[in-house]
This record gives sequence, structure tokens and C-alpha cells, in this order.
Amino acid sequence: MRDSDDNQLCDDLLARIHQEIMPVFEQAIANDSVIFENPHLQNCREQKQCEKKDCPIFNQKHQRCWQVAGTYCGGKIQGSFVEKYSSCVACDVFRNACPTIVEELGEHLNNMLFLLRKQKFRTLEDIRKIEYLNRELTTSLESLDAKNREIQELVITDKLTGLYNRHYLFTVMEDEVSRCSRGKYTFSLLLLDVDNFKFFNDTYGHPEGDKVLAALGRVLKETLRKSDRAFRYGGEEFVVVLPDTDITIAYIIAERMRRGFRDMRFPVELGTGGSVVETRTVSVGVAAHEAECDAYSLLARADEAMYRAKSQGKDQTIRYGETHL
Repeated sequence: MRDSDDNQLCDDLLARIHQEIMPVFEQAIANDSVIFENPHLQNCREQKQCEKKDCPIFNQKHQRCWQVAGTYCGGKIQGSFVEKYSSCVACDVFRNACPTIVEELGEHLNNMLFLLRKQKFRTLEDIRKIEYLNRELTTSLESLDAKNREIQELVITDKLTGLYNRHYLFTVMEDEVSRCSRGKYTFSLLLLDVDNFKFFNDTYGHPEGDKVLAALGRVLKETLRKSDRAFRYGGEEFVVVLPDTDITIAYIIAERMRRGFRDMRFPVELGTGGSVVETRTVSVGVAAHEAECDAYSLLARADEAMYRAKSQGKDQTIRYGETHL
């Protein structure tokens, strides 16, 4: 639920930028009075409880104190807008006026427009300050974009193992199936299931079981090639998508994963005060895409092969269509 809320918040911020910020750029070309209207502005004298009556805005309603030269702040007279800008944007008066990135972008835009309108003849220093404001705008937008990418990554990631989740699996598989339909290309699928996991959970508890699942996630990550992707399919089941890989190579990769996990050790503290060291194994089913396969039928083939591995003794890898061990 938190991931969904964060994603919605990011979408709302992007919508506000398009509705409230972008029109100001367009209108400001023809109208020198256009600014971003910010309802969160506060009077700096009241916020700072300032009694400097000789401040140029002491009895005025001008609320953007950072745009006024000669104001008091910290007990001394400040310089011009250009001179004091870098310190003003760090001031809590400015920060409190920008509760979200939308207001922050809007006020940076206002400041840029203020400077452009104030200076009819821009010197090299003026140009440098304008470029600085542009960088601030660009940085804010990049920050929002990075946050959006981070949220999207969280939405498709399983928190326990750090692998991708079931929802994203079908998106990836459908993309791979689509690639296969366009040319001479194939991919393979691995379905791994931790053997006797329910018994382990019932015996030692879910926190210890979570450690086993997280460890399998690490084994998969360490074994994957750059183009491969691993997913937690659900519970103790995992899926690995191997692009441009035939079933023989897929089998070799699966065996590397299976043996790597089998070699791991899991120390478990017992309620009696003692401890034991456990090991776990996985059964693996391997299937390669064929012309008649869609994402679901390919997954069903890997599932069938995995259950054959279970029924034939567990801790082994079976390829779909294989008739013997």
C-alpha cells in the first residue's frame, strides 16, 4: 500500500507541474506581470519575529523578501537579489514557502523571471546567475524523475529477496515472447521451489524461513548474467528468465544455482538455548520457449518439469520433455 501511495503522490506532483508551472513559461513570454502564484508564502517579519523597523519591507505586504535588496537577516543588512540569492534559498522562510517540489520549482521560476525582467542589459555575471537558476530548475526536475524511477523500482521489487516480483514477471515474459515472434530468437525459463520449506517454517519459525528465501535470492543474483532477471514468484517459488538462451545452457545455469544454494549453511538458534546448522535444497524445472508458447504455457511447462523433479527425489533439475534423470 505504501508503494502505491508513493506512486500516486509522484503522479500528482507531475500533474501539478504540467498544470501550474508549464503555463507560466508560455504566458511570461508576452506578459511581464505573470508569475507563479504561491499560496504558501509567509511574511518574513512575522515568521522571524523581527523588529527591524528600518527594513525596507517592515510595513509592506511584499512577501518575497529574497527579491528585495537591503533587507535585514541575521542582524545585518543584505545585498541585492543576485548577491544574497544563494543564502536566501536556504533560509527557512523560503523553504517553508515550498512544501512540495511544485512550489519550489515555481519560486525558482519566479526568481528567474524577476531577474530577467529587472535586468535590461545582462552582464556576464547576470548570465552566470541565470544559468545557475536554470540548473536549479533542471536539478529539481531530475530529482523528481529520479524519485519516480525509484518508486517504480520499488513497485516491481520483492522486499524480502530484492528480486523482481510476480507482477513484473509477466510483463517481462510477454516482452520476451513478443521478441521471439519477430525473429530467430528463443529464451528459457527456470522455476525453482525450496524443498520441504513448510516443514522448515513450522519447525523453526517464519523469521528463519525468511532468511532461507533471502539467501536463495542472493544465490540467484550472484549466478545471473547481465541480461538475466530473477523473480520471486510467490512463497518459496522463484522464476528466472534467461534471454537468448537454449534449454541446454539454461540447464547448466540452473544446476549452478541449485548446487550453490545446497552448499549454503543456515545456523538456527533453538528455544532451548542450543543451536543447529541446517541446509536446504531446491527442485528446478527448465523450459525453453517454442513457437506455440505464450507466457502462461511456458510457465506451466517449467512448473510441470519442477514437479517431476520433486516427485523423483527433489534437489535436482529436470528439463521439460525429459524422460529420464
